[in-house]
Amino acid sequence: MVEKWLEREVASGLMALVALRLDGAPAADAITKTLDVWLVALSKGSKREEHVDAPRIRKAFETLFATCERWPAPAQLLREMPAPELPLQISKQKRTDAQIQTGNAALDQLTAKLKRRANPDAALKSDEQIEDSKKQTLAALEELASWGTQQTNMEKN
Repeated sequence: MVEKWLEREVASGLMALVALRLDGAPAADAITKTLDVWLVALSKGSKREEHVDAPRIRKAFETLFATCERWPAPAQLLREMPAPELPLQISKQKRTDAQIQTGNAALDQLTAKLKRRANPDAALKSDEQIEDSKKQTLAALEELASWGTQQTNMEKN
């Protein structure tokens, strides 16, 4: 017994071929027998799967529509069918806890190294050291400002 999807695909293709009015086409009253013969030919020797073979059959018929000048035999359709597309079989490997910890440690080391390269002084200082640097800078600026004021007052006198 032929699967319904296969019968639909072949019937659709044969109807389109009939519409082309090719030389050697079967008579209108013989088209159902023609369908039966094509289904036997397509079913012979291999198990067809809809998700893989339906697009291949459609593409083969499209090629026949574009290239045939006479009514084709089922063997011609089989020759025109593109190779099945094989799904990529990449399996995701499960990482162990040790691998995860090692990987995270390596990422932390890389991140620290990148920070040091981007700004060597800032990457090596802690938050407290940075705050102390800010306070020292502000104090130095205030001292400079007061020195400038003293200089200005001395010049006036």
